[in-house]
Amino acid sequence: MNFNPADLPTEFQTERLLLRRYQPGDAAAYWRMLSENRAHLREFLPKELEPAQGEGDIREHFKWQEKMWRRGEIFILGMWERASGVFVGEVYLANPDWGVPCIEAGYFTVKMQGGKGYAVEGLRAVCRIAFERMGVRRVELQCAADNEKSARVARRCGFTLEGRLRERDHKKDGLPVDRLWFGLLRSEWLASLQQQLNFI
Repeated sequence: MNFNPADLPTEFQTERLLLRRYQPGDAAAYWRMLSENRAHLREFLPKELEPAQGEGDIREHFKWQEKMWRRGEIFILGMWERASGVFVGEVYLANPDWGVPCIEAGYFTVKMQGGKGYAVEGLRAVCRIAFERMGVRRVELQCAADNEKSARVARRCGFTLEGRLRERDHKKDGLPVDRLWFGLLRSEWLASLQQQLNFI
């Protein structure tokens, strides 16, 4: 790891979004969101949150996130719509391999905020952090093969499908499912930025 996690921005903006690390005061709103979206997020909910029973558990989870941030292992950011202040989802970088170096990205949007491009906007933002501030060579992303929306987000952000791992995972009901593995190289990221500049 050739950077200090403490130097990474814990809050920044994109065109439509405010992305920031969770604070203790977010626990009530996060618990409400989780309660309202349990069915929607059932297949994506991290195991650390599955036993959560209230705001106190969420605050403890936020403390765990902060500890993982300091250790350089997981970087989780909530996403809020700048215009309204409404919480729309979450994006993260995790599972780094500093020997490469590479890191994995992931995201979700709440049910009522899907289809608005927020996942794409948030994913592009953390990819920029990964390449420009962390100095990684590649960002990886994986999703279940039947999660077409997530795969679409990856492709819109320039990721290449690098493989399909057959029955690599299983649904919460135990049924096996293939996993899709995507990758985005630093050189591809820089080329996309150059194309944007040329277009302007």
